[in-house]
Formats: sequence, C-alpha cells, structure tokens
Amino acid sequence: MVKQKILIVDDSEMNRALLVDILEEQYDVIEVENGIEAISLLSKQRTDFSLLLLDIMMPEMDGFEVLAYINKHHWNDTFAVIMISADDSPANIKRAYDLGAFDYISRPFDSTIVHRRISNTMFLYARQQHLEKIIAEQFHEQEKNNKLMISILSHIVEFRNGESGLHILHVNTITKYLLKQLVQLTDQYPLSKADISLISTASALHDIGKISISDVILNKPGRLTVEEFEIIKTHSMVGANMLLDLPIEQQEAPLVKVATEICRWHHERYDGNGYPDGLKGEEIPIAAQVVALADVYDALTSERCYKKAYSHEEALKMILEGQCGAFNPSLLLCLQEIADTLENKLMDASPEQETKNIQDIRNKIDFDRLFSYEKYTFLSRKQRHLQLLYIDSLTSVYNRRYYDEHFQGTDNIQAMVVIDVDDFKHINDNYGHDVGDIVLQGIAQSVLSCVRKTDAVIRYGGDEFVIIFFSIPADIFEKKLKRIRHTVDRLIIDEHPELHMSVSIGGAYGTGHTKELFKAADNMMYQSKKVKNQVTICFLNEEEGSTNSI
Repeated sequence: MVKQKILIVDDSEMNRALLVDILEEQYDVIEVENGIEAISLLSKQRTDFSLLLLDIMMPEMDGFEVLAYINKHHWNDTFAVIMISADDSPANIKRAYDLGAFDYISRPFDSTIVHRRISNTMFLYARQQHLEKIIAEQFHEQEKNNKLMISILSHIVEFRNGESGLHILHVNTITKYLLKQLVQLTDQYPLSKADISLISTASALHDIGKISISDVILNKPGRLTVEEFEIIKTHSMVGANMLLDLPIEQQEAPLVKVATEICRWHHERYDGNGYPDGLKGEEIPIAAQVVALADVYDALTSERCYKKAYSHEEALKMILEGQCGAFNPSLLLCLQEIADTLENKLMDASPEQETKNIQDIRNKIDFDRLFSYEKYTFLSRKQRHLQLLYIDSLTSVYNRRYYDEHFQGTDNIQAMVVIDVDDFKHINDNYGHDVGDIVLQGIAQSVLSCVRKTDAVIRYGGDEFVIIFFSIPADIFEKKLKRIRHTVDRLIIDEHPELHMSVSIGGAYGTGHTKELFKAADNMMYQSKKVKNQVTICFLNEEEGSTNSI
C-alpha cells in the first residue's frame, strides 16, 4: 500500500528528527529546512503531498509568509496545512487559521497527540475535498446546461432576427458584470452569487417574444412607422405570457420567475416613460433594470439591419446623457466603473470586428510602455520562486522590497497613488494590534477589488500603500481613486461594527519618473490628510498643472 506523503518544514534539525521518528512508520516523510525550499518543492510536486507540517519561526521566510503564499495561490486545495510551533498564543493561532491552516500543534510534541491530530486532519480534509468535488461537479454540470441553453437561444435569434446571435451572449456578459459591480457599490440589492448567475442566465430570454413578430417588421432595414413600432413593442408582453403559459410547476421555478420579469419589463425606464406598464424607479425589478441597460448598450454598439454600430465611447455618452431613456443612477455608475472591461471583453467576442480591433489596438497602444510592463510580468513568471520575497505576509499585496527592486528608476509609469490610513494609531491604541492587522487586511483587499490586475498594489510601509498604474485614461484613474475611498469608507469589521475606517488618497497622473510621481502623489496625500477621507489628484503633464479634490 502506498503511504501518504507529508512535508515537514522546520529550520530545526532536531524538531524534524522528532517528527520523522513519530511519523515515518505510517507515512512517507519529506523534510526541508526553510520556507523558500518548501515553496520551490511544492511548486513542482504539491499534488504528491497530503499534508504540510509548517513551523512559524524560520529564517528567510517564516511560516506565516509560506502559508500566505500557499493560500494566495490556492495550493491548499490539494493538501492540508498544520502549523507547528512552541508559541501557542491566541494571536498566532488565530492568524494561522485566518491564513488557511487546518490545525495547530504546539511543541513539545506528544507522539499520541501528533498521530491523532494528523489522522483526524487527513480524514476531515479528504471528506471536505470529496464534498467540494461533488458540489463543483454539480455546479459545472448546471453551468454547462445553462451555457448550452444560451447558445441554442442565440442561434434561434440569429436565425429568426436581423440581430446577431452574439446579442444574447453580450447581454448575458454585461448583465453579469453590472450585477457584480452593483453589489460592491451598494447594499440596497442583497444579491448572492447564485442570484447573479440566475439573473444572467435568465437574461437570455429577454427578447424571446420577438418570435411572434413578422419578419417584414423585425428585419426592416429602414425606420419603423408608428404602427410598426407599436407591434414591435408587443414582444415584451408576448415573451412574458409565453412563460406564464408554462405548466404551473415550471412557472414556480426561480429561473422562470426572473425570466418573466425580465421579458415583461426590460423596456421600462426609471422615470416611468418605458413600456408596457409605465413602471417607475424601484417598481421595476432590479433584474429587469440591469438587463434593460445591458440590452441598450449592446444594441448601440452592434450593427443592425437598420443602423451602423456606435463606438463604445459614443454609446456611453448617449446612455449617460439620457438619449436612450432614464436608468437607475446606481447602474449608470456601475456602467462607468466596468466600461474599460466591457470594451475589451465584448470587442474580443465579435469575430466580424477582429480586423478593426487589431487596427484600433495599433492606434491606441504605446508600444514602449507596453514592452516595459510586459518585462515586469515576464520576470515575475521567470522568477516565480522568488516572488514569495515580494509579497507582504499580512495583506498579501506586494511589499516595499518589490517596489524598490522593480520600480525605482522607472520613467514610464502612467500614474501613481499614495494611500494613508486615517487615525491608524488610534485604532491600534484603542483596539489592539490584532484589530489593526485586520483593518490593514480589509483595506488592502478593498483596494485590490477596485483596481485592474495590471495595476500594482504595494504595502509601502506600516499603514501606507502605493498603487502603480500603466496605460490608464485620466477619467478612469479619477473614478478608481474615488471608488477606493468610497469602498474603504463602507468597510465593516465584523467584530467591531462601530469602528469606522477611512483613507486619505493622493494621486499623480502623467507619465514620468518614479521619484517625481511618488513625490507628487505623496504631497497630494498630505493635502488630503488635512481633511481626511479625501482624494486629491495632480496632473503633471498639463501646461499649467492642476489639482482636483474629490
């Protein structure tokens, strides 16, 4: 029988020897003496191991840093981690569990306890993994069926209507992005991940009523008459009635209920000037509100038999100016937040626009800047085993060492931001350093949720963070800083709901040298600090220069 394999990570040879004596009869035991060796080995052979016994106090890279790296890269999906340490303080134990440890064993070792803890952990972990696998397979099967249904419907629409079958796929994608952004923006709509998936899937049925409309009207290349438009407008009621005519047990299904709302009300408008029922504001179900906006955006940016496609920028301008009817202000803000994502995702999804996309990209990209950024990405991949040296173990963002080694002396950064946590000393003094750590973790994650994957978030020191941006438009830059301030302002610590957090943010926009941008952003941060919970930005490349406070 093949023995399960355990990796021991401890800089003490004596501690490793004690554990080997206890475990070698029952398990295949591998030893390494520090965190860097562990990461290097696991990067190649992590699926071989069932368990990792991890010491905390080690040179070069301590156990918490190893655990943070493992958690960040989801390696603990394949093996369990038990921390081993002589320090069994509540703070250490809590931190270990927060970072993904399955259990905690204190030294000196008792062979019976070690055996029992390890066998229990392996049994429980295996059971947990088995249940998660079953759930994942069920979810995957459901998602596969959902995608199949969307694909079939898109082909029906393509066959029946002058619209491209991509319209349904686009509306599905836009709906999903809008909903994800909406739940980050406000608590007004308490939507779960399952709700978002359900609404996105149901959006595929929004125009199903159009199968009742004559081809002559549906695919008319010119402007519709008043009478023809009235006929087109019936598709919303027809689609809803089609679903209401299903057997009663099918009508009660959540997907059908949501799809019925979307079919009937996706042409309602927030000011009451839509159809068929003239609903106003929150009288319109949020599912129908979101699909309405997604439908309009894709209709504008797609070519139809009766019009040419508008550009992404033109479509946004028309929607925000109210040329396409009134929409929920919160959703309009969400649309602006995801605008750059939509432009990239939906353009890539359209094969007939591929040639145009290539030309647009050639026109827009600053190749020198792109090359420089890709250099950093390449280095991080090439030296993946060294990247652990660049991750802050508390917040899981980049650390000061990463900033110093990768960005000092760089002269092509687009923009830089300096963030300082307001009243952090007061938080530490009055709530303790454990709560202070939680605050920093929460703020770091809030910042990460507001930026792109290509942006570098760095814990510069203590309670100060730096963000480095490449290739970002000025208006998006401003919106992202405002979004960060707003997100942190709404952050709640579960154990201390009365604790309010805020940050002072300084931004410098304009391609330049790292030192120049940092100095400017730092100055802006200190201007914000005078008021607190403020964003101040300077634009370096404008002729006269300007400073904006948000």
